[in-house]
Amino acid sequence: MLMTGNFIRQVSATPMNQNSSRSHCIFTLAIEGRNHLTDVISTSKLHLVDLAGSERIYKANVGDKAAASMRNEAKYINKSLSFLEQVIIALHDKANGRRVHVPYRNSMMTSILRDSLGGNCRTVMIANLSTDISNEEETISTARFAHRCQKLVNQLYRNVHLDMNICMQKL
Repeated sequence: MLMTGNFIRQVSATPMNQNSSRSHCIFTLAIEGRNHLTDVISTSKLHLVDLAGSERIYKANVGDKAAASMRNEAKYINKSLSFLEQVIIALHDKANGRRVHVPYRNSMMTSILRDSLGGNCRTVMIANLSTDISNEEETISTARFAHRCQKLVNQLYRNVHLDMNICMQKL
């Protein structure tokens, strides 16, 4: 499944990156463990997320048709990254008692990642940064985004429940 997802992922050359992700990619792995002595089921979910990068269009030295396509891609990428950032900021504000509502439904990505962003999880972000001075704006923007992600605070607990089908069979 991972190879299939990687095959259909949108990738194209940009001025910053020869194989730049032009779409976000989420790979979710659901894991279930069962204790046969106690009939307790433990569940877990692992989301691997590749966020498409947003590069500054004005830096691109491309023709009109290619620039229009890149602008359109960048518009959608920036919009979804903005929605993700809004959710992260809202979760931080909620943890500090300054907000009640978290806008998960603004995008499909934040809806899918709802349980991982503000739920029972441990969140890790790995940010790719460029050391080239010509990419300074993008590097600073990415570092600031990663810093905001660092502020996520979640309550961790084990996801366990009894398998009622087995419990009923034992009666």
